[in-house]
Amino acid sequence: MSEPLNPTQRLLSALDLGPSWARDSVPRPAARSAKVSEEAISREGKPSFRGDDRRDRGFAPRRDERSSRDDRRGPPRGSAPQRRFSTADQEVVIAPAPGVKVLIEPNAEALHLIAKEVMHVARVYSLFDIAKTLMSQRERYHGIFTADESKSPLFYGHRDHSLWLTKQEAVQHFWRAEWRTDLYEEEEVEIDGPAGNFQVVAKCGLSGKVLGPPNYHAYQSTIRQVHRELFPNMPFDRYAAKIITERSEEAVQAWLHGMKTKLRWRPVGQEETLWLEDRAAVENHFLNNRFPEMYVATHKVEIPANTPVHFFSPPLLVNFKNAARHAASHPAIIIPTVCSLLEKEHLPVFKKQGKLYAGPSRPHPIPDDTAFADRMNLIVSSMRANPETKLAKLWKAVLPEGETDPSADWLADLFWLLSQGHLLLFADDTLILPQRRKVETTAPAPKKTISSKASQSQEKEPKPRKRKNKKRRKPLLRVIEKRVADLPPLLRKRLHGFDRTISHRLRLKAQYRQSRPSHGESTEEIECDATEI
Repeated sequence: MSEPLNPTQRLLSALDLGPSWARDSVPRPAARSAKVSEEAISREGKPSFRGDDRRDRGFAPRRDERSSRDDRRGPPRGSAPQRRFSTADQEVVIAPAPGVKVLIEPNAEALHLIAKEVMHVARVYSLFDIAKTLMSQRERYHGIFTADESKSPLFYGHRDHSLWLTKQEAVQHFWRAEWRTDLYEEEEVEIDGPAGNFQVVAKCGLSGKVLGPPNYHAYQSTIRQVHRELFPNMPFDRYAAKIITERSEEAVQAWLHGMKTKLRWRPVGQEETLWLEDRAAVENHFLNNRFPEMYVATHKVEIPANTPVHFFSPPLLVNFKNAARHAASHPAIIIPTVCSLLEKEHLPVFKKQGKLYAGPSRPHPIPDDTAFADRMNLIVSSMRANPETKLAKLWKAVLPEGETDPSADWLADLFWLLSQGHLLLFADDTLILPQRRKVETTAPAPKKTISSKASQSQEKEPKPRKRKNKKRRKPLLRVIEKRVADLPPLLRKRLHGFDRTISHRLRLKAQYRQSRPSHGESTEEIECDATEI
C-alpha cells in the first residue's frame, strides 16, 4: 500500500504545475460518485436527483413559496447579496453585516510552494492561472475583515480563528469550543430528581432534544437556552411552534433518570475553589474573568478561509462567502497581491503580449555570436528555425535516430536554457525563443542650406513687432452718464440732480483737455465730446 501524502505534497499535487508527462504519476483523489437511489429513478429510466436522494445528501426540500412574486423579484438593485440557510422545513434569509468589508488575499505559504515548483520545473505560467489555482481551494487564501471605526469592534478568538459581532455570540461559542476544558473543569454529580406529577414530556421538533414537562419550573428557561444555542437566527415564536409533546410513561421516566445527574464547573488555574452550579454562573464568570484571554476586540483581523463555518457570526459568514465567490469568479483582482508575494520569493514577473507571466527567469534573447556545445547548439539551431514549437517536436527534431525519449544530458542542457531565459517553456508544452526587437532606423531629413549673404541680411534686419490691437477703454464718467440717461424718468428723478453733477464734471474735463491735449488724442475729438455733453 502507498503511504499517505503529507499536506505539502497534497497541495502541490492539486496545483497541476508539473509537466504533462509527470502528471499521471501523481495520485489523484477519487471522483465523487453520484448517489442515486432506486426510488429516485424516473419512469423514463433516467436517474433523478430531486427526490428523497436530495434529503439524504443534506439538501432541504424545495418550497412552494419560492414561486411567489416577491422571491422571483430578488433583492433590490445595489444591495448586498443575501444567503439562504435551510433548517428542516423553512429558510432563513441572512443579510451581510453592514459596515464590514472583506478583502481576499492569497496565503504566502501556498504561493511559496508554487514559486518553488515553478523553479523546479523551469516553466512559465500565467499569473491569471496562478490566481485561479490559489482560489480553487480554501486552504490557499484568507480574508481580511475590516469594520468601520465608528461602529462596534469585532470579537476575534485567537485560539480557533472564530469571529463574532457581539459578546453574546462569543459566549455561546464558548460552550462549543474545544478550549473550554482548558478554562473550566467539568464534573457530573448525582442529585435528587425533580418531584411532581409529570405526565407529558416536550421535545424539540427540529433537533429532537428533550425539553422536559411543561409544568416543570425550568421549562421556559430550557426552551430559551436551546433556542439561543441551536437556532439563534429563527424567531422564537416559530421555534416554539415546532415543539412537540409525547405522552408516555417511558418518556417521562427517561427524562427523570436524566435529571438525576447534574454538571457543575470549576475554574482552572485560579485560586477559586467554588463550584459553579449552573450555566448562567459560568457565563457570568467567563465574561468577567476569562473573556479577554480568549477574545480580542479589533476592527481589522485576518481569518483563514478554511475556518469552519460555525466559527463565524452568520452575517460575517455571508460577507466572507460573497467576497470569496467574487474573487473566485474574477481571479484577476488578486494579481497585484500575487505580484508582490512573488517578488518576495525572488520569482521574476514579466509581460508578454499584454499578459503577465512568472517563470524561472526573464526572457533573454541569445546573441548571434554566442557559441554553444554540440547538444545545446542543436537545440538553439532548431529553435531559430522554428521560434515557436511544441516540446515533443523539438525532441523529434534534435534527438538522434532511434531515440524517442531524451536522456539526462539533453534534459540538463534544456533546463539550463530555460533557467537562463534563453527559452520559454509554457504550461501547455509550448517552447518559444525570445528575440530582440527590430528597431527601424529612419534617415535624417536634409537640412536646408542658406547662403552667407542671405544669412547676413536676415541677421541685420530686425523682426517687426506685432502690434496688439487693444480696444480703448471708455472714460468712467461717460459710462456713468450713459447709464443715467438710460434710466426711466421716475428713477432718474430720485437721483436728486446727480445727473447734472455728472454732466458738469464731464464738461470741466472736456475744457481741461482742450487746454492741454493728451498724447495721441486730437483736439477735434475733445470738442466733439464737449458738444455731445
